[in-house]
Amino acid sequence: MGILELRKKWMKSIKTVDDRFLLMVDALYEGYFKNEVVAYHPNGQPMTRQEYKMALDTAEAQIEKGDFISADDFEREED
Repeated sequence: MGILELRKKWMKSIKTVDDRFLLMVDALYEGYFKNEVVAYHPNGQPMTRQEYKMALDTAEAQIEKGDFISADDFEREED
């Protein structure tokens, strides 16, 4: 079975599988990709998908707490 046929098979199957199976497939998918490099730290070091998600979660929490500065204030700090 080729990749195209396999994709078609899974697209049809996804509508009929139970929740437990979907959770297992999701865990497999996340585990497969969690160490993939998706971005880079400001110092140039690679950032994995897991690290990137953690950084986004941290940033969102900071924003919710009001822990941020405006772009104008940031530019003034640079000078």
